[in-house]
Amino acid sequence: MLSLSVLTYDSLPFIHFSVYRPVAMFPLFLASILLLFEKFRFGKGDFFLIGFCVYSVCHSLVICMGYGSMGASMKHIFTLMIGLGMYRVALYIGQLCKEDPKIRRMMAISLWIAFLPPIAIGCLQLVDSFIVKSGFSMSITGLFSEKVYLRRIQLLSGEPSWAAIHVLSGGLIMSYLIRLGYRSLRIPLVLSVLLMVLSFSAYAYSVILIALIFYIVLTSKNRGRMLLILGGTVAFVAVFIPFLIDYLHISGYFAKRFQFDFQAMLKTDNSVFVRFVFPLIGVYEFLRHPVFGLGGGYYFYEFNAILFEKFSYGLKFKEVYDIAYVMPDSATSRNLFAKVLSEEGIVGFMLFIGFLSTAVKGSSPYAKFALALCFSLVMNFDSYSFVNFWLLIGFIRGGFFNEMPAAREAGTETLSTKGMKQIA
Repeated sequence: MLSLSVLTYDSLPFIHFSVYRPVAMFPLFLASILLLFEKFRFGKGDFFLIGFCVYSVCHSLVICMGYGSMGASMKHIFTLMIGLGMYRVALYIGQLCKEDPKIRRMMAISLWIAFLPPIAIGCLQLVDSFIVKSGFSMSITGLFSEKVYLRRIQLLSGEPSWAAIHVLSGGLIMSYLIRLGYRSLRIPLVLSVLLMVLSFSAYAYSVILIALIFYIVLTSKNRGRMLLILGGTVAFVAVFIPFLIDYLHISGYFAKRFQFDFQAMLKTDNSVFVRFVFPLIGVYEFLRHPVFGLGGGYYFYEFNAILFEKFSYGLKFKEVYDIAYVMPDSATSRNLFAKVLSEEGIVGFMLFIGFLSTAVKGSSPYAKFALALCFSLVMNFDSYSFVNFWLLIGFIRGGFFNEMPAAREAGTETLSTKGMKQIA
């Protein structure tokens, strides 16, 4: 619950251990250690995840003997174990929530705490961006985030896209709790979604679109209706958002993304280049080492060679130049699937996909959408310590999103008649 309460803090200025440094990771990992003293075991479907972790750790240690870079293996193993621990806690809590309404109530309170400060700061950023336009909110945001953007809505996150991650994952949990009767969560849910839309984050919109596509693939029910929703969402992003940007006279590099000139963005927009080319380099690495991959943590090993050979025009971007020449061992794929393919090969990739596929069987439509959102979130995120990903996967596997009989809801807030019928 403490982790949920600090879910939205991912780049505090006084903590320096990586670019992505979620505070929620620490209490979750501590909880995973305390969970060792409980009579709780992994489920049958977790065999693939345990197999993936064992394979990845052993493979990385073997490879490091040839590369002579023990540090990369240790970093990889550490983040992998943190991810595994966070998943185990989320799985445990997901199972408890099915039986104990007090846990669900605590979760609702924790989400209120998590989203109240960023919503307040986001409202200040909204006023600053579109009305005052003085940058007064930057000093306040700087207390919570190391990187601050002028005239952008980033809530308390280091990036507007990271803020979108929290809104989408936390918002999905809030939406389901609202369905179970915790209607007070409608306030933070509506406000956070509104701020996310007005952040004009191309990443946020693309995550929603990709999640809808994955959901249509995962479910066979109401596909016609879902295709209409997907079409409406595409129209909203492609037509209404550019109109709104023009109407509000919004300028900046992020606004140019909605001109949808991908070739131009790839050559002029650092973020677009990194998010598209870095995963593509991971695919090239996989094609060079298709069976076992480069080894866990060693995506960077052939990064420069492929970058110089095929995408050298990207060296004009400072971030790419620094990775290539200043910090070559810091290169990451920015896509979890590309990371697994390049580092673990087809062997590790099949184990990882096998684990994810177990979350589909017997899942409710709500759980399948949560899984689709997980797939979409990691299309541009590759850290094994990705808190939001493991929280959602753990809740899915633990049955949190499965339909609950109305009789179990005696401890929740009063449910509407419509809500009772839906749950029944």
